[in-house]
Amino acid sequence: MRLAAKQIGLLVLATILVSGNLNAQQAESAKLYTTRSRLITLPYTTPNPGATTNVTLLLSMNYGKTWKQHVQQTPAQKQFYFKAHRDGEFWFCTRTNLQKNVVPLDLEPEMRIYVDTKQPRIQLRAELSANSDIVMHCHVSDPTITPQNVIAEFQPTPEASWQAFPLESPATFLRPGVLQLSGRWSPNIDTRVVTLRVRATDGAKNSSVAYREVFLPPLNLRRTEAYKPIRNPYTGPVPHEGAVRWPADTGPDLQTSEDIHSVTTQTPSDDQPPMQEPPLAKPPANARVHQLNQTRFRLNYDLKNESGNVTEVQLWATEDGGQSWVQWGIDADKQSPLEVEMERDGIYGFKTVVKTPNATTAVQPLPGTLADLWLQVDTTKPQLTPGAITHSNDAGIPEALIRWEATDSNFGPRPIRLHYQSDGEDSWHEISLAVPNTGIYRWSLVPGSSTAWRVKIEAVDKAGNISTRIVSSP
Repeated sequence: MRLAAKQIGLLVLATILVSGNLNAQQAESAKLYTTRSRLITLPYTTPNPGATTNVTLLLSMNYGKTWKQHVQQTPAQKQFYFKAHRDGEFWFCTRTNLQKNVVPLDLEPEMRIYVDTKQPRIQLRAELSANSDIVMHCHVSDPTITPQNVIAEFQPTPEASWQAFPLESPATFLRPGVLQLSGRWSPNIDTRVVTLRVRATDGAKNSSVAYREVFLPPLNLRRTEAYKPIRNPYTGPVPHEGAVRWPADTGPDLQTSEDIHSVTTQTPSDDQPPMQEPPLAKPPANARVHQLNQTRFRLNYDLKNESGNVTEVQLWATEDGGQSWVQWGIDADKQSPLEVEMERDGIYGFKTVVKTPNATTAVQPLPGTLADLWLQVDTTKPQLTPGAITHSNDAGIPEALIRWEATDSNFGPRPIRLHYQSDGEDSWHEISLAVPNTGIYRWSLVPGSSTAWRVKIEAVDKAGNISTRIVSSP
């Protein structure tokens, strides 16, 4: 029998030959097709229709862990229809003359189709360095993104054409589905504003564009040094403003449910200024948002209060605060827990729906339905850069000034942890486990104590991702 994914509208075009069971090596070579349409047509032909009573399409939505019969029909119908209820990878194989609800063992995929209906998410940051260089950092998140389909450009003046932005290296994967790229450009013309643009197109041809503007000082006021001068911490209107004196508050980092989201922009025409998209919808203000730094987890549920036989346990999910819902999966064995796998970072709401034979209403949650569980998936480590450690006696006692720069979209109010270690020691000693991200910390030292030690700086986000840097005392 021949199975094909036919091009209809925005569907996939592919053809493979099916002849009995495939071995593991053949299964691994099953080509993966990508589409942004959730409606897929799979035509088929049977070489011996007279000996074939039925043709069955089998489906796996969890990379072959479990299979089920999706549809069974006659050879004369010549095509299967499949509607994906969510984005993700779906595996298909076919069998002839199967009994209803019978699933053979050791099935292997004959065709793999990845459904991707979402635009790539672009997090673009641009800043001006001390010597007036424009520095760009960017993350692009999408399960089907590739480096060659991400383009970074800049416009030196509003009337100029777009040029390729100088990158430090080609775009690389920070982890599967997340590309990072960075670069630097030294302005050599008298312009007051430079616009940066990053364009991304995923494997399903979904596109996104993000813009950032950087405002420059007049050319005669720009620094020409190729280095960043050391800043004197004792000058300025308020020396050490924002620093925390030892000992700091010892309370734990609060796990709040505040929602942080990135903002991207839609593609404008060449004669229109860039416009930002509206913020993503949030969970309810009083919702408790659980934090997770993994893409896979197990969801427990309880069927004790359900009357009658349970025919199906469905998991529905929302990514827009409950405005829309999609079916994320079905628990085939109807026994807790339910395996869940996410494809990207974000804030998700989940609702478990139990289906019984006596159900008379639709099971799909309506817009505005409250989720049973809110979960923020955050697998990105904070960005942490340590600064120099200096000494001070301004307060009448010796102090060490510890400096750092830390950024993350999911920080709590006190995300910094500090430890020290003297020369010759193997263990670390606590300075503070709950420091606000002010970038500077004043640590009171014992008079006459040794200054030969190392400081460990840790930045911890609410999901538990940790970045660590160690700095030696001068």
